[in-house]
Amino acid sequence: MATRAVPTRVGLTPIGYYVWVGFLSALVLVGLYAFFVQTTQGQYLTGESDIVPWGLYIAAFVFFVGASAGGTVIGLMIHGFGRKDYAPLGTRALLMGLFCLAGAVLFILAHVGNLPRAFLLPWVWRNPTSMFMYTSVTYYMFGIIILAELFFAVRIARGVATERDRKAAKWLAIAAVPFALGVLHAPHGALFAVIKARPFWNSPLLPPHFAVVALVTGTAIMLQVAIVTSALTKKALVAAQTLSHMGALLAFFIAVAGFLDFFDLLVFAYSDATAGNEAAHFLGDTHLPLSILHAGGYVIAFGILLFPKGRTTRGLAVASLIAIIAVAAYRYNLTVVGVSVSLFSFIPHEHYSPQWIEVLVSTGIVALVLLLYSVAIKVVPLEEETVAPES
Repeated sequence: MATRAVPTRVGLTPIGYYVWVGFLSALVLVGLYAFFVQTTQGQYLTGESDIVPWGLYIAAFVFFVGASAGGTVIGLMIHGFGRKDYAPLGTRALLMGLFCLAGAVLFILAHVGNLPRAFLLPWVWRNPTSMFMYTSVTYYMFGIIILAELFFAVRIARGVATERDRKAAKWLAIAAVPFALGVLHAPHGALFAVIKARPFWNSPLLPPHFAVVALVTGTAIMLQVAIVTSALTKKALVAAQTLSHMGALLAFFIAVAGFLDFFDLLVFAYSDATAGNEAAHFLGDTHLPLSILHAGGYVIAFGILLFPKGRTTRGLAVASLIAIIAVAAYRYNLTVVGVSVSLFSFIPHEHYSPQWIEVLVSTGIVALVLLLYSVAIKVVPLEEETVAPES
């Protein structure tokens, strides 16, 4: 019997879907209003200052860039290692990566505040010696790669792809991983590492550390996507063995990230640099709850994933969620503690905490990422399904 390829679309029931979209839309509108207030009344509402110029926006920016880069591991598993059982996650990973990248850019725009000024970099304002110029170019490049991958993935899902299309999709997916980790995300670690005045950041290990944490973030988020999608549709998106394999990958990435964290802390403990010791003091004092979430989250998530029983659907859901929270705590501590330590002895340290404007704007951006993804999976073909033609 002849067959044809049709796109498969999944989602909530119609009522539940519209309630979800309406809820996210409301959060986006609240975030837009908060950004309007911030723009009209001034950046001082964010709690940032000349002493602490980076806060929640930059921490969230780094998190979302990592999420967009880390999701490329799904395409690598499909096309690089021939794991066709990962195929139902392929297009979803591309969509999530694209929207996380958009969310990261929006956090930068929220931080800058002046949108026209932000868009002048790097097209009008160019400084070849600045890491900011380099990384801003990589956003456009990575976005183009994801869109190209998505184009071919949609053609494959619609059943109209040629052999050339499939080869293009394969090599784009394979090339996306080194680009995302080595060209896009590791240099974001260099944004911090090249600042010699900040001992908390100034380390050659920070760029690879950023790349590894990106893999933790992307793998954990895609585990959540697979599990939540299966729960909502009452149909397994991927096999239990595939979820278990993703859990093993996540455990490995967490172990490497924890290894790098350990030696970061070891260096701080043995360092006689005043600024480095002050940063360690912040981590163990005002930022202690987040430090516990970071280190404890890694330990708990790894402990769950270490045993076969922890790689059940429930165990994977808990472990991946804990890993996401741990990464978020790490990104926040790294960003905020690094700028909280005063560069001069005659300037006191300044405590920073997110203000309600930042929280509302950030919530709106996160809601927009989820909204775009929720709408996209309704209209974009996700995977092939072979069915008998209508008589």
